[in-house]
Amino acid sequence: MILLSGNVRRKVRNLLPGFLIPLLILAVWYFLHDKTLLPAPGLVFDVLSHPSRDLLSCGSLFWNTGVSLIRVLLGLFIAILLGTPLGFMMGASERFRRFTSVITELARPLSPIALLPLSIIIFKDTSFTEILGLNHLKYTRNILNELQVGMVFILAWGGVFPVILETMHGVRGVRKVYIEAARVLGAGRLFIFRHILLPAALPDIFAGYRMAVGRCWMVIIAAEMLPGTNSGIGYLLRYSYQLSRLDVMLACIFVIALIGLIFSRGLEFAGDKWLLLRARER
Repeated sequence: MILLSGNVRRKVRNLLPGFLIPLLILAVWYFLHDKTLLPAPGLVFDVLSHPSRDLLSCGSLFWNTGVSLIRVLLGLFIAILLGTPLGFMMGASERFRRFTSVITELARPLSPIALLPLSIIIFKDTSFTEILGLNHLKYTRNILNELQVGMVFILAWGGVFPVILETMHGVRGVRKVYIEAARVLGAGRLFIFRHILLPAALPDIFAGYRMAVGRCWMVIIAAEMLPGTNSGIGYLLRYSYQLSRLDVMLACIFVIALIGLIFSRGLEFAGDKWLLLRARER
């Protein structure tokens, strides 16, 4: 028998009431599906219970979901890699913030989907297969063929600004008395960064990551539903609608919602330690 710690049990207990409304919706759907155009829940469950089965001759649910996930994770990684140090510099240096604030506020409102045509013009349909020189894989079903540079670009664009802004706000929110006390005691910049700025700003940084992954996940679904794509959970959702396969469509919607929940809760749990530290400080 697996013994859960008190903290984990508390988190599970707090999470359970949130499933009440989804279960009620499922019950209403089960009893009223014959009076609507929706398929029976059993048909949707059959699609979900066979994720490796080919659907509509465009790959399995597992394959298309995996393609979307890898696209999102790659775009999110680039957004975090660029946005975190930029946010730190904007938060720690007023001079740097004055130089970058205008361009940040000009670029931030630009929708990633609106930039998709521009990314297609710039990057065309270049994939990581071509970048890595693996042209012998170009006409095979390979994950590298599905990682288009333009799509990764719009994902990174969508995720980078929440990371920048939340990191900047976290650094600017650190109490100056801590920094001044450390300097009086002879602490250098590296010590202040590692032991004061970074721990104090981490709750905001994780909040930025959480917003970034949510935005990236919404962007990839919308981008994959546009013409020109041939893989991904968003593509499978659009294609199933065109063929009136509502069981596949609802299965895709369920997977999209579930992965969004996992992303959000995962980052929330990862940042819980630092949120508790901030609560104790106050």
